[in-house]
Amino acid sequence: MAPVNRSQSRAERAAVTRRRMLDSAGSLFVSQGYASTTMAQIATRADVAVQTLYYTFQTKGKLLIEVVEVAGAGGESEPVPVPQRAWHRQMLASSSAQRILALAVEHGTEIYERVAHLWPALAEAVSDPDVARYWEGVGTGRRNAQRSQVFRLADLGALKPGLDIERAADLHLLLAGHAPYRALVQEAGWPSVEYRAWLFTSLVQQLLAATAIEPEAVADLSFADRV
Repeated sequence: MAPVNRSQSRAERAAVTRRRMLDSAGSLFVSQGYASTTMAQIATRADVAVQTLYYTFQTKGKLLIEVVEVAGAGGESEPVPVPQRAWHRQMLASSSAQRILALAVEHGTEIYERVAHLWPALAEAVSDPDVARYWEGVGTGRRNAQRSQVFRLADLGALKPGLDIERAADLHLLLAGHAPYRALVQEAGWPSVEYRAWLFTSLVQQLLAATAIEPEAVADLSFADRV
């Protein structure tokens, strides 16, 4: 078993152990797949009793969900929901339509980069009721988030003439979805910065009345010199 650090509080030791279990699970889910990974294997790698693993997470499906949530939040032990993050509030407060899309692309892609390696395990685990409900909720959350962006674009009078909110949300959901990221970055090998530039310009062209790129909208972002 892992040595006990007596200088840490019980809560701190519990947090360290929980993180070790999550890291071990994530590594095995990626390398072996969801079905081939057992709770016993995860416990062994994490150097904990398998009973501890079950007591903490209850099921393998719930463990996978937490692995994905923590990865998506950049390793935060208590992930902050996306709508509560500073960049998301900044995005919806912006008066620039292109800045709204640019921030969505920059930070949405960061989330994909952190969790895309876990998508195969999620797909494999979709028969698990907990995972299925979770993944359905992720899809609903994505559509709601993108509709909120489209509503803001509409409030600014920035949408293409004749493009209604629901159709704009459909286009946003498609272009910024998992499939294009998987096809272009994971399969075709595009650098992330090239994908971001493509996604941003595609969203501008499909959604906005004014399509000439505004340099100030992307000036501080990773893909500024690619658009």
